[in-house]
Amino acid sequence: MFQKNFSLSTVLMGILYFVLGIVFIAATDELLKTFNYILVCICAVIGFIQILSFFLEKDYKKNNYTDLLIGVVFIWVSLVLYVYYGFMINILPILFSLYLFVMAIEMWVRYVNLKEVVNIRRGKYLLLGFVAIIVGLLLIFNPGGVILTYLKITGVYLILVSLLYFSLCFHFFKEKK
Repeated sequence: MFQKNFSLSTVLMGILYFVLGIVFIAATDELLKTFNYILVCICAVIGFIQILSFFLEKDYKKNNYTDLLIGVVFIWVSLVLYVYYGFMINILPILFSLYLFVMAIEMWVRYVNLKEVVNIRRGKYLLLGFVAIIVGLLLIFNPGGVILTYLKITGVYLILVSLLYFSLCFHFFKEKK
């Protein structure tokens, strides 16, 4: 069942998304210069947690390799951001849109996986997936000069995702008692 597979990685991802959301909201032009190193660290940690979550999963029948794929992508992005900072700052909107597309897919996978849990409202996962796609498309089609605005929008989105993770944790911890 889904409750058996619930792990510490959900709590850690909620905390990391919350911290990343706060960093995105607080971003300024000066912070954007050092933001690359913060983003490298956060992407590497998220990648490590996702890969660890994949290998700690006990039920391999339902494992769809999403955690492994997301983990490898985040490790790869962190390495590229570290090595090619000057080039990456120009394509940062496209990278954020890629990140938002991955988040949308993750929200939709959670929406589908929560069908077997009766007492949880899962429509918010579907809605956050659509919001991520819309913001990601805006970043692709209008990337010039508005990165700070989109960082703030993405920060609010990430905080909403972290609150959703925390509510999911609260729901399952409450149900276990």
